[in-house]
Amino acid sequence: MRPGRAFTLIELLVVIAIITLLVGILLPVLARARHSAMAMQCLSNIRQIEIAHSAYLIDHDGALMQVGLPHGAMTHDEQGAWINTLKTYYGTEILLQSPLDHSPHWEPGTPVPPSSSRYRRTSYGVNNFLSVNVVPYGGPYLKIEHVPLPSATVHVLLMAYEGKFAGSDHPHVENWGGPNKPAVASTQIKIDAVGGPPRSYDSISNWGFLDGHAETLRFSEVFVDFTDNHFDPQVAR
Repeated sequence: MRPGRAFTLIELLVVIAIITLLVGILLPVLARARHSAMAMQCLSNIRQIEIAHSAYLIDHDGALMQVGLPHGAMTHDEQGAWINTLKTYYGTEILLQSPLDHSPHWEPGTPVPPSSSRYRRTSYGVNNFLSVNVVPYGGPYLKIEHVPLPSATVHVLLMAYEGKFAGSDHPHVENWGGPNKPAVASTQIKIDAVGGPPRSYDSISNWGFLDGHAETLRFSEVFVDFTDNHFDPQVAR
């Protein structure tokens, strides 16, 4: 009977090198797959919020849910915020945090600036044009029937992970002016939550629309300027 042949040191090093190479190839693939799965779960969360909002509309004669979480040093009616009024419709707290959300401001992390005690309550916010307390102009859009084209109007979005808007439930779209509009918008909402370059028209995020559907879109597909965007109901087409 012939004795078994052992690996030489060179053969063992070759095998280790091949395994290392395969691991190096597979890890980024697995990371991308995991990120894609989280992005899909986030999109599903937005759809569930929109479904809950549709039920809310039925029970409240078409009245839109309102915002109430403050940003910066401002105060609002937190009890009337959508995360509270919609609670009986979405049924579970898990919908409030996106799996993509790595904000440091979730309790017991770092308080949202400039506060020393206020924490992030939700990953998701509502287009401020659709809330009577913070609509900048036009409207007010008290009911869904007041919005000309719900299917083209952004409703739910992802709030910025850091900064004073990290604790809020709405942006201020009317402030997105200047030469670099995506950079300004990114201080309020997470326009690159799904991917793409940061602070760019090519940034990619998840968006919910007032008719109930949700999409993954580039920032340029929802906002170009104040005359071409899907936030202001008067220009959304």
